[in-house]
Amino acid sequence: MSRYLFIVFLLFLSHLPTYSQDIDIELWLAAEVRKDLGDKFRLYYEQGYRRDEFLENIKAVNFEAGGFFKPAKFLWLGSYYRFSTNFSHFRKSRISGEIILRGDLNRFSIKSRSQYNAEFIKDEKTDHYAREKISLEYDIRKCKVDPFFASEVIFHLQPTKSENEQVRFDLGAEWKIAKRHTIDFFYRYRIKRNVKNPLRSNIIGIDYVFDF
Repeated sequence: MSRYLFIVFLLFLSHLPTYSQDIDIELWLAAEVRKDLGDKFRLYYEQGYRRDEFLENIKAVNFEAGGFFKPAKFLWLGSYYRFSTNFSHFRKSRISGEIILRGDLNRFSIKSRSQYNAEFIKDEKTDHYAREKISLEYDIRKCKVDPFFASEVIFHLQPTKSENEQVRFDLGAEWKIAKRHTIDFFYRYRIKRNVKNPLRSNIIGIDYVFDF
């Protein structure tokens, strides 16, 4: 079953749009280490690597650390700090806070995430963002691969006029390769709006998670 789902995923990626001035193809890779402290606390560190402009350029390397507190079975409260750079002209810091609500319905898992970001770039004003994401995951019986779908909207918060700058749609699968090891494969379609250079991006992502 796992093999067939992976083949379907690869066939889906093969139909990505071809070159266009307002279309890009990106690659997002990430590796995360996390540790649960009892039933209510979780700490993690993640390092990411991204390429854009049809995979020709380094978009960013991300260094991120944060944690979560679980006051109730369905509720997570979290915060993180991220530093991003391309080792050239680009350096950006982000501080984030988020609320996650999660529930199960038979073999479906539904997650809602509300997030606030403050982004800092040297010699520029601080940007503020609100992000809303809904995820749906299905637990396939006796299978190590669970498919998921997610959608997200990102709003740029401004004193005069707040605007919707991004819409994202994810389709992927979580593969539990071992007790402490998980890999997510996903395709993300991202639409940038209300910015100087609107862009539609096709993103291939692979995330690795190690729990210890």
